[in-house]
Amino acid sequence: MKIIFIHGMNQQNYDQPSLKQRWLSAFQTGLRNSQQNIDLNALEIRFPFYGDLLSKHHLYNNLDLETFLPKSIPHLHLPFHLRHNTTLVPEQHPCASRLPSVNAECTKSFTQRLALISALTRDHAFKELALFLNHYPKLHETFIHKFLIETYLYLSNPDFMHEVHHRIMSYLHPELDHIMVAHSLGSVITYNLLHQYPHFRIQRFITLGSPLAFRVIQEKLVTPISRPPQLQGDWFNFYSPDDFLTAFPLSEAPFNFQPPIINQAITTSFYNPHSISGYLQHPAVINSIIEGLTAEK
Repeated sequence: MKIIFIHGMNQQNYDQPSLKQRWLSAFQTGLRNSQQNIDLNALEIRFPFYGDLLSKHHLYNNLDLETFLPKSIPHLHLPFHLRHNTTLVPEQHPCASRLPSVNAECTKSFTQRLALISALTRDHAFKELALFLNHYPKLHETFIHKFLIETYLYLSNPDFMHEVHHRIMSYLHPELDHIMVAHSLGSVITYNLLHQYPHFRIQRFITLGSPLAFRVIQEKLVTPISRPPQLQGDWFNFYSPDDFLTAFPLSEAPFNFQPPIINQAITTSFYNPHSISGYLQHPAVINSIIEGLTAEK
């Protein structure tokens, strides 16, 4: 069985070997932390890369999220605070164990504690911004067009979408089973690809930090939104409540189909909760991948 890793946006500063190595390093750490005695070289892992396509189109992501932050903590709150949106983000599963990414014994200095507080308040503000934009899809689309050009290109440019799909499909085989592990924009791409090309066999679909819950994303997908037809096993969706880009489970309509998506809230990293490292090192994510391999056997 093949494990296919699908990366997210804003990776044009990497090439295929260096980004693959970053993912494999995080995966290896996750295996070690989960006490999974598995030789990485024994696994058939494939890593399609499309991060260079943005440069090919002479475009660049220019999002500087720090410019959206308030200049002082007392002005932190945006109009749509999380406590006003409990119906939008239902917590149906308890958070899994926190990753050992921050050691309390190592954060005693004032500088370290200040950095931690800054990271937490930054993510809090960004999550409120994401909640606000989700109520206004047109404004959200404008935001994506201006600052997340790679996402906008994929959702609105058929030629760019075809190029990305072609890169991924070159690693898929119609007669083999696959475990698809997709992060961020990669989860949108993989969902879309599976609905457009249903002849591939998918044993398990694992989404990490997926923005599929946002309305502006859903409006660009093949409708009606449904479970990929060739998915033989489970769909696991891991999200971090601290991850402002993807802090929502895929449990409400239009994702309330059967069999249900298995949503699990996990804690990733204080300093960069959307990073693939925090997701791919988490024991729950590692177990979902390994269990997929075991299910085949």
